[in-house]
Amino acid sequence: MRKIAGLAAASILLSAFCSSVLFAADKKDDKLYELYNSTSTPENYKRFLKRSIDKRERAEKMRGKARRAAGKRVLSAPAATKATGVLSAVPASASAEFRLGEVYCYPNPAKRTNPTFHIETGLADKVELKLYDVSGDLVHETTLSGAPRLIDDGQGPQYAYEYQWDVRNAGSGVYIFSIVSRQGDKTLKKTGRCAVIK
Repeated sequence: MRKIAGLAAASILLSAFCSSVLFAADKKDDKLYELYNSTSTPENYKRFLKRSIDKRERAEKMRGKARRAAGKRVLSAPAATKATGVLSAVPASASAEFRLGEVYCYPNPAKRTNPTFHIETGLADKVELKLYDVSGDLVHETTLSGAPRLIDDGQGPQYAYEYQWDVRNAGSGVYIFSIVSRQGDKTLKKTGRCAVIK
């Protein structure tokens, strides 16, 4: 058993190291960083690029924390308790209460990949996601329903809906997303930005 735990820890550490090396290498070739460091880029665009870079690095840091936490749980996780014949592994801290939590898109900017929208609203009847281009035209919309999944993004396990947007038919640019989550007569709303680089 110790051998298996040791191998699991080694593989998790190796994958975390490889992903951080790949992310560092990716940063050098990234157009976002090129534009930010270019002397021909106007200052007002540099401020926008800096915010995007900061969000991207924060998201990468959170994913790294989640990977490390997952590695610790693998090593020290107690056996799942059996309750009336069903395995129960849901942490006591996770709440399905209908309230607005974190809503974001990752990776942001999405470079040659499909961005995923992470929406924490607890248990909702439905979640409507709409994406607009900067001119205000509706580009994509979808409705999420059913039960949310239990996801740990580094802030502890939370019930969240996730949706991956297929950007094959979308061009490079900044998109504004809007979510409206409904449960009975209650409504939660949130907006944000997502950048796509092709």
